[in-house]
Amino acid sequence: MILKIDDIGMAILGAGLLVGYAVYKHSRSASGPASKGDLVGAIGAGTAVVTALFLLFGGDGRQPAAPEPRPSGRALSAAVAGVPAGRDPAPGPVTLPSGSARTSATP
Repeated sequence: MILKIDDIGMAILGAGLLVGYAVYKHSRSASGPASKGDLVGAIGAGTAVVTALFLLFGGDGRQPAAPEPRPSGRALSAAVAGVPAGRDPAPGPVTLPSGSARTSATP
């Protein structure tokens, strides 16, 4: 699977990683010689930067979407459409009583 990230998304991710690394290094050197650094604080700072930059620059929600394929279902039978069994329905689309969005062509 190929995941394509646009340029602005890559820049936002890079900025978040750099801020997280800077916070980790700063907390490691500021707390004393035996400190291991604040990993949770670095992850939180990086996540906050990525979130803020994404909302400012990359959160427009527009993505090129391919049209969804229409399912090729079977034709609706006369009994389901509400037509009596002894009568042949007229050729053409049949509108169901449940709404105008559900239509089907009879064979």
